[in-house]
Amino acid sequence: MSPPTAPIEVGNGPKPEFLTTKKSSLISMDELVQIMEANTLQDDPREKRTERSSKLVKAYLIKNEPEFVRVLGFRDRGWMQNKDKGDAFFKAQRDRADNTDVSGEQKFFRMMIQIADEMNGVTGALSPQTARGPDMKVLDICMAPGGYTAAVLKFNPRASTFAITLPKEQGGHPIHVERSRLAGLQLLDVTMLVNEFTDKPMPPNHPDREKFLTIRPFKFHSFDLVFCDGMVLRTQQREDYREGNEVIRLSTSQLILAMQRIKAGGTLVMLLHKIDSFPAANILHIFSKFSKVEAFKPQKKHATRSSFYMIAKDVQPGHEAAKAVVEEWKEAWWNATFGGEDGTGMPKVDPHESAVFNILEEFGEQLMEMGRPVWRIQGDALSRTEYASDGSIVRSEGVVGVPGAVNPSPWRDLRESLKENVPLQTSSSPGVPVGPSSWRALRENVPPKSTDSPVISSPWDVMRESLKERVAQSPTSPTPLDKDLKSI
Repeated sequence: MSPPTAPIEVGNGPKPEFLTTKKSSLISMDELVQIMEANTLQDDPREKRTERSSKLVKAYLIKNEPEFVRVLGFRDRGWMQNKDKGDAFFKAQRDRADNTDVSGEQKFFRMMIQIADEMNGVTGALSPQTARGPDMKVLDICMAPGGYTAAVLKFNPRASTFAITLPKEQGGHPIHVERSRLAGLQLLDVTMLVNEFTDKPMPPNHPDREKFLTIRPFKFHSFDLVFCDGMVLRTQQREDYREGNEVIRLSTSQLILAMQRIKAGGTLVMLLHKIDSFPAANILHIFSKFSKVEAFKPQKKHATRSSFYMIAKDVQPGHEAAKAVVEEWKEAWWNATFGGEDGTGMPKVDPHESAVFNILEEFGEQLMEMGRPVWRIQGDALSRTEYASDGSIVRSEGVVGVPGAVNPSPWRDLRESLKENVPLQTSSSPGVPVGPSSWRALRENVPPKSTDSPVISSPWDVMRESLKERVAQSPTSPTPLDKDLKSI
């Protein structure tokens, strides 16, 4: 096995741990067919379906990024191969979140403070450069229980903090920040601020017409730091017709409000999920046009989850790209709230594949740079769980592993191939033991250990070899997909 190629400098950013011998390239039609046929690319059974736009992003990453291939293998093992264990783990997690007591809420509050502390230590996000002391203004959208606001006040005790959060009687979390520390507080459903999001009149027959709010919270303030940490709560009281569109309504509501309140040069922090999905990649791409964007994932809390935070610094809300996308978000909120035949919202339309390819061509390299540490942290954390571990990382004492022989993961085979762009070693290769720890041992310059686990031929071998043969010949520009793919 040949040693890894030395990493090269990529601007002033971080150095990649792995380097392929080719420039990242877009997915061709044949490669996409092979990847989609080999795997559904729906690696979380809690998702009803994976949209085609996200499948295209995942296929691009499978072709180009070893760290994503690695974490996809753990997700596959945890969500699919060990589905019973994974389902039991996530069900217990959801039950704790939905039925928490006072002690649990306080624990959640402290955890948010710990995440904010780590975030500030890594990115400096809680100390924006636009203001200090009493001149610093912070807006926390979907604040409760208030851990991020509490962390800001710890680092900047004289900052003026404002908050919007769902009332507890509507299913929101209780507030654990002393209200006397807040300069302003609005208890409301942020998705219902109709005058903030549109100038159009509401449909006269909408069933919740009287519940929409005409106020514009903190309209005459501008903020140095804005948090968008809201997520759809299962405990919130909502009409059934809202369920299908609530994710897009909440995300666009936060983004519009944040961009209409943030100060030029300010910092925006937003909770996102799956950096390898199209919605998350698209938001990162959009903000890269008018701010300095980075991705942060805490190593100590929620490491096994796919959640991460976008940190957008030096945001320029007056930039033409920023103003244009706010209008697009307003249109998306309107469609999700008042669109459709009955005027209660229409389903989101998945973008055309050409739009996805354009984003990947323009932003794909940056996406992989930002995603690499996120996938690495999640992969390392999943490798130590009972439901997703494949034995590739030595578990710490007290962590229960998967019993029996460890079957080689097809995702690991593909990851190892991408690391070097050379054929995998086999049992006939002299002097190189076959096993999941061989590459790690080589990288750490220690004698590799072979495994007694039976080596099973990987279903990815044929696809991997086919992809490698195309590397030198495949164009770097996207290949249009023909009508044959419409049924996939």
